[in-house]
Amino acid sequence: MSADRYKTLLSYLPGMATVVNAFNSPEVQRAVFDELLQSLNVRMEHEGVKPLPLAKVQALKHAVAQLASSERELEQDLEEGDSIHAFDHRN
Repeated sequence: MSADRYKTLLSYLPGMATVVNAFNSPEVQRAVFDELLQSLNVRMEHEGVKPLPLAKVQALKHAVAQLASSERELEQDLEEGDSIHAFDHRN
């Protein structure tokens, strides 16, 4: 992978993950991610950056899915957890 492609992906993936995570349906998340990645690829090709091999695209999809899962688990833990104000710190 070229350094330009790597830097571009690093800068866009967190934002892409945020957009993808805004949807509840895994199918919609997958479709949104595919569309965003395709748009990013078009932009990079227009700028002369070589496209990613299919295996790398699949790895990126997996990485974004893991980020989405981790974020949902953290949100669920925060929603289900006790309030920090309920903790009796005098014990």
